[in-house]
Amino acid sequence: MEGVVQLENKKIASLALQLDQLLVAARQKLGPDVTVLRLHILLNVYLHEGCSQNELLFLLDVTSVTALSRNLADLSTLTSSKRLGPGLIELRPDTMNLRRKTIHLTRKGRSMVAVILKSVPK
Repeated sequence: MEGVVQLENKKIASLALQLDQLLVAARQKLGPDVTVLRLHILLNVYLHEGCSQNELLFLLDVTSVTALSRNLADLSTLTSSKRLGPGLIELRPDTMNLRRKTIHLTRKGRSMVAVILKSVPK
């Protein structure tokens, strides 16, 4: 049993190190206000390009739509405080349902994700 616990602790330590490396890389490129949640959002938009805000909310298991909306705005060209943002994502109206918006990475967002992922050793 002790060997299993040690193995699990090594896995957790490895994951924590990888998360730390991702955050360091993101903060070097985007600034100190990159949070774990914003990085998680950015990576999930990369994985699920074109999903809706509700779909992303379900994928992330974020506690509120308000928190997700604020973080999406802070990753787009105009932040929730109406300042110039990094322009990594954009919301587009769904052509089949105009009440629904889909979330997409911008060209800058795609290149930023690539840079962040390359910075983490395998």
